[in-house]
Amino acid sequence: MLLNSVKFPSSARIAAIVGTLSLFAAASQACAQADALPPDLVAVKQALTTEQRKTVSEFVTQVAERFAAADPAGVAAIRSKLVEQIRLPTVSPNFRRDFGIEFVKGFGKFAQGTDSMRATNAFILARFIATAETIDFLADNLDPDAQPEVAIRMAAAAQLPKALDAAPLSAPQFDAITKRLAIVIKKERNWVVASHEVESITQMLREEGLTPPQADAIAMSLAATINDLESRVAAGSDPQLVNALQRALLAVRNQLSGIAGSARTKLLTGIAPSLESLVKMKSAPPAGIAEAELTTTFTAVVNTAGLLQKVRASGGG
Repeated sequence: MLLNSVKFPSSARIAAIVGTLSLFAAASQACAQADALPPDLVAVKQALTTEQRKTVSEFVTQVAERFAAADPAGVAAIRSKLVEQIRLPTVSPNFRRDFGIEFVKGFGKFAQGTDSMRATNAFILARFIATAETIDFLADNLDPDAQPEVAIRMAAAAQLPKALDAAPLSAPQFDAITKRLAIVIKKERNWVVASHEVESITQMLREEGLTPPQADAIAMSLAATINDLESRVAAGSDPQLVNALQRALLAVRNQLSGIAGSARTKLLTGIAPSLESLVKMKSAPPAGIAEAELTTTFTAVVNTAGLLQKVRASGGG
């Protein structure tokens, strides 16, 4: 019932209006608080207390509930608001780490099932949070045996290189992620997913702070991955992977100058048999390379392989 439709004394009407406005103000304040965490918590320098972790957990739970119920426009709005907050220069490493842990707990469910829209937005958030836990969240959704939805694997793979570029990981962590990717790429039949995974490995090989043994290990994993792609394309079992193979060889060509000498040598030596095999197939493409688009890509693969052979022969390897 509208206030104006009731015959209150003027003082009573004023009190009722003030009371109603107070309720609206309180509701607006609650909504604002639900959209953001206290600045002092976000900027906390020391390890979070039990009470602070509880606040973060409750916040993530509330946002996840809204994320689950929202329409696509609402999901995008929630994502944008969280990205804006996590990118503030005042966000401390301690807060980011605990926030990442709670984020995976609250948002991991969105990668389950077939809702690629919500999964994609969750992966974008994981990219910007960029902690070891959110990197694992992305990597966990790349194994075809565990994540059968191609669209969801594509979304996770697309965010992984960007997340790795921002995450403050150690050299052993980069090495461990590389080994995980080398395993899942062997199972992957979608060339888009495989391309992003190879891009991730190549990027990690350029990370500063890698010890020579760790750089060498990543280089050998990358070489094994490229050799696997080449063997499947050559056998005709997965002709579409010629696209991923071309992306992989181009990544090697473009990133060679930033790879440490020993790792560069091991990488070029490791893929040498594949390069030779590809060049020999120049006039006789493998079975399955029949479509005009794939034929054009295979020609580019052969040309890139020949270029890398010359680089190696000239001492680049």
